[in-house]
Amino acid sequence: MVFKNISRIQVALPEVIHVVMFYNNGTIFQTTFEQEINIPKLGDSLAKILKNIRNVYQICNFTINDYKKIIFETEDVSIIILKLGEESNLALFFKSEEGKDLNLTPIKRYLTRIEELIDMDKKELILHEILSKEEESKELQIQLQKKYQELKELQEKLAKEASEEEAKKIDKELSCIDEDCKKIKESIVKVDSEIKLLKEGIEKPYQG
Repeated sequence: MVFKNISRIQVALPEVIHVVMFYNNGTIFQTTFEQEINIPKLGDSLAKILKNIRNVYQICNFTINDYKKIIFETEDVSIIILKLGEESNLALFFKSEEGKDLNLTPIKRYLTRIEELIDMDKKELILHEILSKEEESKELQIQLQKKYQELKELQEKLAKEASEEEAKKIDKELSCIDEDCKKIKESIVKVDSEIKLLKEGIEKPYQG
């Protein structure tokens, strides 16, 4: 996901020194950290925090609901992990200031806007993917029609062919083209099914 508004978080919350947006599986899709740190390992470690908290709930026989936020405060840097979408999370890294407690009020207030922006970007990407899949389906349909035309021409040629040897050759070509048609039709069914799922996903109400 390309999230274009990550800088707004730092503008709205000057205390934030770094932002990480990641999926539950640990994939980071946007961050202010540069490549000098191990980005994949960072995402994996953040995801493990969520997993370990869930494990604690399971061990204690507590009901596991979607978390809202996890706060880890130290003298130098504090981290707040917030749930965004169904599969996405936001980690905010704060530089601690001496004698000042972390104020969560502006964070809560800005979270709603962050959710809306991410949801908009997510839907925009899905729309692009749907359009791409629809183009792929159209191209496959064109390929299929061309194969059908080849079949028709070969069948007409076979009907006029007197040579047995040539007839066998044409028959073999027909079998190959027929197999190609089956594969193309399978691809069309697969792509159309993917389009349907994507459309259902974009129509599903966002749950942040």
